[in-house]
Amino acid sequence: MPNQPKTAEAKKRSKFITLFVFCFVFAIAWLPILLSVSGVGGVDTLAFSIYNTNPFPGDGCSELALELENHGYQISPLISSLSVINGIPGNHVLCIIGPTHYFSIVEISALIDFFGNGGSMLLVDDFGSANTLLDGLALYLSASGWPTRMENLMSVSAIRFTRGLLLDASNNDNGRPLLPVINSFNDGGRIFSSGHHVVMNYATSIEAPGGTALASSSTNSWIVAGDVVNHIQHGGDPSYIAYNASRGDQPGPLPIMVEMRVGSNGTLMLLSDPSIFINNMIDRGTNRLFAVELFTYLANQAQADTIIIDHNHLGWSPSAPVFYVGLMLGQITYVSTNWLLAPLAPLLAIWMVRKYLPFGRPEKQKPLEIYRLRGQTMFTKTLYEYINNHRYSEALEIIYGQLKRDLRRRHGLRVFDVPRLLVTVSRTRQPGDIARITEDFETIEKVVHESKRINREEFLDLFFKIERIRDNIG
Repeated sequence: MPNQPKTAEAKKRSKFITLFVFCFVFAIAWLPILLSVSGVGGVDTLAFSIYNTNPFPGDGCSELALELENHGYQISPLISSLSVINGIPGNHVLCIIGPTHYFSIVEISALIDFFGNGGSMLLVDDFGSANTLLDGLALYLSASGWPTRMENLMSVSAIRFTRGLLLDASNNDNGRPLLPVINSFNDGGRIFSSGHHVVMNYATSIEAPGGTALASSSTNSWIVAGDVVNHIQHGGDPSYIAYNASRGDQPGPLPIMVEMRVGSNGTLMLLSDPSIFINNMIDRGTNRLFAVELFTYLANQAQADTIIIDHNHLGWSPSAPVFYVGLMLGQITYVSTNWLLAPLAPLLAIWMVRKYLPFGRPEKQKPLEIYRLRGQTMFTKTLYEYINNHRYSEALEIIYGQLKRDLRRRHGLRVFDVPRLLVTVSRTRQPGDIARITEDFETIEKVVHESKRINREEFLDLFFKIERIRDNIG
């Protein structure tokens, strides 16, 4: 079926879509630059960021990054989506501290491959979004039919951060129940040295029916039921929230650190307080040594010397330029590194360029018969150019096209048709040798429709046939 020309409405709609796409891409591309110039939403003020060096409130992790670098590890932030983790060359440890944004199914599927390749991941959270990752892992693993020998993660849907506030009446720092002290470890000395005194702050606990609890709170600790965090944020003092079994409080000891094997080689470590690693807490107790020994163990498990710290799921403000950079880079990098989508990426790029960029062929303009250039019509000028350049088939085509237009106009035909034309002419006068005229039409039509190359003699012969037709019925 021949392509139908676009209507004015369709052309208008196409231009609007193209303009919208250009404006959207332009805004997304330039927004990070404009926000960077404005100086709002910087990474140096983001909680748990390795670039946050501010002494107050001291919620950055720059001291952690510096300490690990001093022990020979390369520290790399991950601004874009976790979906790109498998495209990063070499072995590495992935660290997610204090996530607040939800994890997509694309990221979760990438983490499954990451564990399958022997990766180690540390997931540190208290009241954030880490449970969405654990739930997603459980859902994905059950749907994908991984081997049942998951050792621990098979019941991952039941493994989660409780999100209740952990308090300790006696084993705490400076008599503050909000700062529980952890000195009970169950790793058999394979990870941590003896005598640890880890100080937590606004911590929670972990429900891990299938995991190995490497560290637990004391027998004098408990998890307070109810919306205690909201109570504290509105001025309530948790020091006076005593243990109450009838309220649903959970007594200690409670797991605060759990290790799980994912597949045959992957390691997932859960820790229920990201504040252990912030600048304001890392020098309390033995937190600094605890961090070094923990990352050393995970690096040995993955045979890695690079630690990647996720920044994509931190509490970015919508005004932060990095938020939009990560949003774009995450999707682009995933498409270009995914084994299934990567071969389609160049084709998709070519399609978008051809569809939305203004590289289309210009519409063919019909020459105006009344347009004159130095005394010549556009028709005669074009005809002479074709003849002078020995393009006789094109010259014949425009001469024959003019003949058909003239005959159709003169005899009132809506569509040019030779038998109908001869019948119409016969009503007013005898057109001469009809058989010869019909034969001339057929000869010319065959040459024109087949786009045959013709020489000068053939062109002149066909030209005189056209003139004979014009003299008889024109």
